[in-house]
Amino acid sequence: MEKRVYVGEGVSRIDALGKVRGEAKYASDLKLPGMFYGKILYSAHPRALIRKIDIESARTLDGVKRIITARDIAGTNLFGYDIHHRPVLVGVGEETRFVGDAIALVVSETLEIAADAIKKIKVEYDVLPPLASAKDSISAGEYQVHTGTGKSVYQSNPEAKGNICYQTRLIHGDVVRAFGKSEVVVENTYTTSRQEHAYLETEAGIAFVDGQGILHILSAIQDPYVLLEDVSYALGIPKSRIHIKGITAGGAFGGKMHNTIQVHLAAMAYLSRVPVKLVLDRYESFIAHPKRHSQEIWIKIGSARDGSIEAIEADIIADAGPYSSRTPEVLGLTVSAIVGPYSIPNAKVVGRAAYTNNVDADAFRGFGAPQAALAREGILDKLARALEMNPLALRKKNFLKPGEKTIAPLRGDSPVSLDLLSNRIAERMGPWPVSKTGNLRVGRAVCFDMPVFDVSAIPVLGKSGVGTAVELFSDASATVYAGGCELGQGVTTVLAQIVAEELGIAIENVRVEMSDTWTCPPAGRTSASRLTYVLGNSLILATGKIADTLLERAAKMLEINKDDLVLERGRIAVKGSPSRNLGLSEVAKACSNDGINLRQEGWFKYPEPRLMYGHTFMASAADVSVDVDTGEMRVLKLVNVHDSGKVINPVMAKGQQLGGSVQALGFVLTEDFVVADGRVKTSSLAEYAIPTSLDIPDEFSGESIETPYPTGPYGAKGMAEHSLNTTAPAVLNAICNAIDRDITVIPVYPEHILEAVRHEKKIERKGANYGRTV
Repeated sequence: MEKRVYVGEGVSRIDALGKVRGEAKYASDLKLPGMFYGKILYSAHPRALIRKIDIESARTLDGVKRIITARDIAGTNLFGYDIHHRPVLVGVGEETRFVGDAIALVVSETLEIAADAIKKIKVEYDVLPPLASAKDSISAGEYQVHTGTGKSVYQSNPEAKGNICYQTRLIHGDVVRAFGKSEVVVENTYTTSRQEHAYLETEAGIAFVDGQGILHILSAIQDPYVLLEDVSYALGIPKSRIHIKGITAGGAFGGKMHNTIQVHLAAMAYLSRVPVKLVLDRYESFIAHPKRHSQEIWIKIGSARDGSIEAIEADIIADAGPYSSRTPEVLGLTVSAIVGPYSIPNAKVVGRAAYTNNVDADAFRGFGAPQAALAREGILDKLARALEMNPLALRKKNFLKPGEKTIAPLRGDSPVSLDLLSNRIAERMGPWPVSKTGNLRVGRAVCFDMPVFDVSAIPVLGKSGVGTAVELFSDASATVYAGGCELGQGVTTVLAQIVAEELGIAIENVRVEMSDTWTCPPAGRTSASRLTYVLGNSLILATGKIADTLLERAAKMLEINKDDLVLERGRIAVKGSPSRNLGLSEVAKACSNDGINLRQEGWFKYPEPRLMYGHTFMASAADVSVDVDTGEMRVLKLVNVHDSGKVINPVMAKGQQLGGSVQALGFVLTEDFVVADGRVKTSSLAEYAIPTSLDIPDEFSGESIETPYPTGPYGAKGMAEHSLNTTAPAVLNAICNAIDRDITVIPVYPEHILEAVRHEKKIERKGANYGRTV
């Protein structure tokens, strides 16, 4: 294997020093001369008809620059991913659809004045009964959350009618016949809650109009180009007059892929013609930005007596909230991911997402795969108990075989590595722990998944593919321009590693500029664990062009054939005669003097248009202890092993695995974003409990195995969000195994455990050596 200088090494993050020193500037840190402050008035009710908006008392308040309502918006006043049916501001005579709908915008000299002005705006509502249940919404009579507003490619499906936001299905084989011949059939219904992103930095940004009438928006974002579309469409401003720039982000996890404040911020600055800063407080953030979709998944599985799975069937109902957003993608992934990394010949999976007047739902780390994995891995453990079979043995018997393709539509070309994962996780977990000590019970579980990552074949805003640009300067330093966003995952460092590797320059001489609609080629959204794969491939194409140019110029300088030269470690040398060489800066300067272009763009699009995603493989195992007297539980040991392909930065990869696992612990154990009749009940971090250091397992690890991906940069795959998928079902199954009871609702609290222990039927073991070998 070729020895590389930067790729595969634990290079320090290029943005680390600024963050550690407190020098990095976040949106709330920014200040401009003459800056004003913005505030949003949100709906007082999840569903209501607005009769009147009285702004007079607020407008005359000293220090108020402008108050904006729907009648002030010159454009369509609509925005939204895929379907433009989300109002910037709900106007008189229109209905609000959730408590995060905006009614009015205030621009004032101070934040305190803005808050006072918000209180003085009087809105007359006719309060209407909200749709607060996805099931009720599907069967609702006259009331429809949307009545034909907007148009979507997804809604070309004739079944997406009424309050159904999106409906999809996976049908393969003959499930009726397969279940008929199955010797063992089990079923269950799993319910997952909404999950809040809970990033450290709430939604924030600053906007201003310059002397040429250009609107500039600086904010923590996940896709600058989709924001450009939204602002232009909603406010009626030509795209050429809008500049979007992503800045340092204090976390995102999918929650900042959605346009939560940027279009409102743009309206404030554009209409008031003063610089405006807008920062949501935690309550505003909680009600306004979308959450992970809550889902109810009924799932059934059947097998032969020897454990060969014959069929799987599932019915999924998801709560989309009031607007479409990325619900079709999320639900599509849930449906596809139900099958998992297993060879299952017959499947029928139906998914429906319904509009409601609850909080909005959109992208969250893993999209819809964590919900699918929880249900699938849970029902597999139940099947193992019914078969009196070790659950790991059941999974291994049904693993996809090398060369075999999944029946799910979201498939890639990744080599099957499930046996490698199984063996590695068995090594890391070691002997089975003592299962019973007084009132303490210990359980273990192991779960697998086949996570996906985007390979750039999906049309985004009508265009597939991604671009990057690289400019090499005469001193052999370089700047990368990439349209993706640095959210804390470390992609700027990965891109710097690639350029340093490909051009043979020092990594400290590489600067990475990202998420700027004026300087960076379009690259789509920062999600779906895609950036290392798609930007990496694009960047290798761009640097390859520059390297070829450098070699051609050096060949003339050395009077030698270009094919006899090699570029490495800051020099271009003659093969076999390393002492005969030129410094890279010398060659770059010669190119500059001769007017030779050293700025190149790479454009990458996956060559197979029918392939939506690539995939990889993941495994997690957990040991938990449960006190059957109190319901208290603790995760004792948690191990994640991920097939990451070539790992470009091992330190950051491990950090992503561990971070995703902690987020999964919150998903399964502590985090329940409660909405009752459309109103948020967990309205702060005091009520909404995210994991702390006290919740981290005593033994906690994450690691990668490397099976190179055929089309990945250096063989790399996407991996940033994947550990979340398997951690949650591993912990839930371990709890169930510890108490010999089924629990099918998450998050799991002590009272749920006590209820299960006291009232639910005990799981029959019948000497099956259940779970004693991992």
